[in-house]
Amino acid sequence: MTILLENPPQFRWQTDLGRLLPALRPQVEELSWIISNLQCLHLGENIPMVAGWEDQMKHYYSYAVVPGKTLYEAMVGKDIQVVWGVFCGVSGEVPNLSNEEVPYADGNGELWTKPESFQLAASEIEVVCFDSDITLIKFRDEKLGYRFLEVFPDGQILRNLLDA
Repeated sequence: MTILLENPPQFRWQTDLGRLLPALRPQVEELSWIISNLQCLHLGENIPMVAGWEDQMKHYYSYAVVPGKTLYEAMVGKDIQVVWGVFCGVSGEVPNLSNEEVPYADGNGELWTKPESFQLAASEIEVVCFDSDITLIKFRDEKLGYRFLEVFPDGQILRNLLDA
């Protein structure tokens, strides 16, 4: 299940993980997160940990692996707008990714033509922040997606174009 969040009233800005992640706290904290294509605006204080992740993304095929609790603590309660970024929550062992396998948002047309496809086969949850304007959340477990929509009822479920 893929949910599009566009200007949700709960967010301070369009791509606000600080307000999104609490709705998924148990799931976020139990997963390991592959973060790629990350660019942020630090609207308050500079968050060294997040800035360090951004520094690792000098090449389009770069990524960081972060424990869920670390991701949660780095984003929630902070004034960070994610301009671009893909966050893939993985259970168990985190796979090593080849350059071609690294998830990305900027320039990825499949986000719109195949919205239900996961960029990373191992992902349980994927959060894609797109051009500081839209947030997509993909859930392998549809029940979790429907519970998420209880918190963000303005979210829209996206379907593959071929299924329409």
